[in-house]
Amino acid sequence: MGDVKRQAVRVAAVLLAAGSSSRMGGRDKIYAPLAGRPLVYYGLALFEECEEVDAVVAVAAPGAEKKLRRLASDYDFEKVRAVVAGGAARRDSAAAGLAAAAALASPDAAVLIHDAARPLATRALVRRLLAALATADGAVPAVALVDTLKRIGDDGAVESTPAREALRAAQTPQAFKLAAVADAYRAAARERWDVTDDAAALELAGGRVVSVEGERDNFKITFPEDLARAEAVLSHKKKGR
Repeated sequence: MGDVKRQAVRVAAVLLAAGSSSRMGGRDKIYAPLAGRPLVYYGLALFEECEEVDAVVAVAAPGAEKKLRRLASDYDFEKVRAVVAGGAARRDSAAAGLAAAAALASPDAAVLIHDAARPLATRALVRRLLAALATADGAVPAVALVDTLKRIGDDGAVESTPAREALRAAQTPQAFKLAAVADAYRAAARERWDVTDDAAALELAGGRVVSVEGERDNFKITFPEDLARAEAVLSHKKKGR
């Protein structure tokens, strides 16, 4: 992982790999094997292969920075410029990654924030997100819902059934103008906003966030069985080449 000139970085990527893996039966999903490689490999490879991305910041669990740095070196991921420690919550990890990205990038740079637990995002999706920043401060991939949603009360009773036509499931990576999302995260910390994804901070700060078409295969590895599903997708793609 070498140095990079500040003015050379117009698009940075932050890969969040500091999750607790609480629903993976005690295993650290970031390093769980997927088609012969650790899960975190795929997010790093995505950005390494994207011509549009100039530098990558990887966010590791506290104390695991050396392990992630070594993995990036073993796979010759030359765009990984920094590996930093995450925080107690996802928003803390994102803020740490953004701070490191800002130290590398030009003031008018764009940034992508991605969850390492989504190994199947594509370069085409990255390009759609970055193109959307021409008219917005942020862009998120979204897919239409297929299930009916129910709002459930504390007593378990159904309170309402929201119309799903205007609802979408958000994914990562999400793309932003770096200055705008960094300002939004500072506001979120100051105001103690409870945000569940990066776009939410920008939305609350008054930024314009648009959606682009997401990808059905870009699901999040949450449970052990999700790894088998991802293996099947990768095997199908390999056979289709």
